[in-house]
Amino acid sequence: MYLFETHENKLMGVSRGSVLIILLMLIIAPSTTSWASPSDSVAIVANHPEARSSSIYQVNFVIDKPIPAKAVFRIVFPASFDLSDLMIAGSSTINGGFTLQVEGQTVIIKRSGLGKPIPANQRADLKFAIVKNPPSPADDYEILVELLDEEEKPILKTSTKQKIIPEKQ
Repeated sequence: MYLFETHENKLMGVSRGSVLIILLMLIIAPSTTSWASPSDSVAIVANHPEARSSSIYQVNFVIDKPIPAKAVFRIVFPASFDLSDLMIAGSSTINGGFTLQVEGQTVIIKRSGLGKPIPANQRADLKFAIVKNPPSPADDYEILVELLDEEEKPILKTSTKQKIIPEKQ
C-alpha cells in the first residue's frame, strides 16, 4: 500500500465501492429527472402587446394528458379586448386543421380530427389573429384557457395574465 492510498482512504472515510455508487447516482439521477412528467404549463404571448394594437396571439402549452385529434380550445378574453377582426387560427406544432368561432369574448378553436393526437407532455402552440388589445395598459388582464375533448369534457382549465404595455409614440 502506498502512502497516498492510505491518506486518501482516511481522508474520504469511505470505501472505493461507496465512491463508485455515489458517482453512479450523480450520473444517473440527472438523466432520470427528465423522465418526470412536467406540471401543466400554459402561457399566452401577444406579438404586439401595446395598447390599441392589433396582434397575433399564441398559446404555448405542455400538459400531462394527451390532446385528442378533435380537441376544442376555448380562450376567454376580458371585455376590453376586441375580437371582431378575429378570422384565422393555426399552429406550427399541431397538424390537421382547425375551425374558428367567436362567441362574445370567447374564441373557440376546434381541431378537425384529421391530425394526430398530441402525446402528453409534448410542447404545442396555437395561434390566432387578429385581436385588438385594450386601450389601457395594465399587467393583469386575465385570460381563461380551456381545453376540452371531443365530447367537451374538460382536459385543462387555467387562467393566465396578459400584460398590455403603453402605445408606441
